[in-house]
Amino acid sequence: MNKKGQALIVTYIIIGCLLVISSALLYKAVTERNLLLRNQQMTEVFYLAEGAIENSISVFTSAIANYQVAPDVENMDLTTTYTTFYNTAVNSTITRLENTERNLTEGDTNIRVRNYEITATAIHPLNNNIRITLHQIIARRLIPTFQHAVFYNGDLEILPGKAMTLTGRIHANQSIYIDADSNANLKIDSFYLRSAGDIYNHRKDDGSNLTGTVSIRVTKNGSAKYENMDSGTTTIMDSDVPGWTDGALDLWGGTVQSSAQGITKLAAPAVGSIQPGGYYSNNASVVITNKTIVKNGTTLKEGKDYPTGTITETTSFYNNRDGKTVRMSVVDLSKLSGIVPAGEPRCNTCTNNLPSNGLLYVTRNNAGQTEEPGIKLINGETLNTPSGINGLTVVSNDPVYVKGNYNSSSSKSAAVICDAINLLSGDWVDSTSTSGLGARKAEDTTINAAFIAGIDTTQAGKYNGGLENYPRLHEDWGNANLNITGSFVALWESAISKGKWKYGEPQYAAPKNRNWTYNTNFNNVANLPPFTPWAVEARRIAWWAD
Repeated sequence: MNKKGQALIVTYIIIGCLLVISSALLYKAVTERNLLLRNQQMTEVFYLAEGAIENSISVFTSAIANYQVAPDVENMDLTTTYTTFYNTAVNSTITRLENTERNLTEGDTNIRVRNYEITATAIHPLNNNIRITLHQIIARRLIPTFQHAVFYNGDLEILPGKAMTLTGRIHANQSIYIDADSNANLKIDSFYLRSAGDIYNHRKDDGSNLTGTVSIRVTKNGSAKYENMDSGTTTIMDSDVPGWTDGALDLWGGTVQSSAQGITKLAAPAVGSIQPGGYYSNNASVVITNKTIVKNGTTLKEGKDYPTGTITETTSFYNNRDGKTVRMSVVDLSKLSGIVPAGEPRCNTCTNNLPSNGLLYVTRNNAGQTEEPGIKLINGETLNTPSGINGLTVVSNDPVYVKGNYNSSSSKSAAVICDAINLLSGDWVDSTSTSGLGARKAEDTTINAAFIAGIDTTQAGKYNGGLENYPRLHEDWGNANLNITGSFVALWESAISKGKWKYGEPQYAAPKNRNWTYNTNFNNVANLPPFTPWAVEARRIAWWAD
């Protein structure tokens, strides 16, 4: 073979080798690309399933808190749809694992616990062969909201201008802003200050530090030791301080914790639960609409079933904060229980019409366009509940005004749930509502009740009044004490009473002393007000993938 032929053969061999090598390289590239694509799709379906688990936990706890499913529901099916990812739907199932509920006590708090398994299966929308199933075990925990001294679904602000002491559990589902004005001292006499957001030692509305002192009890060996959060205008420890995650635990021994220490949100009822046709109105054994009383489905007659004047209607109250006249239903709780004051006509056929299940629902539906509806509770110093009923919960979708001492002599388990809570001393007279504060002097008032009420939201340069103004006041309290034993829960913004907080004329002057304490009787679940709602928590226990 000549040299030319040999060269041609060598060339063919080289070309063949190159073809083999290039084919191998191409196969490897395609294989690696397919592997990368498969890995990417596996990661995507994992996140789809994980997201469905998170959504299922949120929907599940919210459904329990809002009475949409029973707290011991056996099974619940859910679908999570990702509209931005090929409109992919991921199905999940929640299954009860325990037939018997466990009761735990953490500190003074009673918690009902039951384990559930959440299973979510995700299939990739572009490749049906790529799928994953995740399993998440959770402990569903039910915590009575009134076993908190303070529970806020949003931001909690505590900025008192005078010395103030708080006891009991304090929890916010968002951030806490805590400080004290001038030379005041705010003392947190509690082993539980929790935020699912951050905890700041400054104002929310303008970010400024105040000159007062915040001291918080230390959880160490049961001691009564307190450590300051600040010193004058200098913050010692809050979420803005480097090293907060460990620093808060070191300083307060576990009393103060935020999202940085793993605190998560608790699901709580929404405002829809207090609307007509909602959970509370549907379960109340006595419902009052305007001036009409319906008891266990039967409409009662004035003078025959209940004393004359039990429910009256007035438009003589002017709310300076809202700038509106209030069309008010005035409910005389003493008369509603069948008691007729001396000197008034007897009512031989009247009975005790306080609710037989402890739940009273009151609403108005005929306020004019320039008015706002309101409910005023009077003569509630002694709650004469029916035999066997040791409490009274009053619920309204309207603002509620409590006049004078409330449950101060009977000490039953009491609660008021409403759009906004307003407290009036026993000296209050409607006709002075348009007069100056000099004509509206408050007297000492004592209230033993838990509250769930709406608040307004702090905006830049506009403070909402904070916890210290959670109950809305309408008098000059400068020489009077406001004594409250109970619980303060804020789950929604006021939908009716929307006026912004304002101090001084023509609204109110702060009490001489705010003597507010948590009602420790609530630590026993048997002593909670009727129909106390739950805060629902889901703690993750274990997870695995198929």
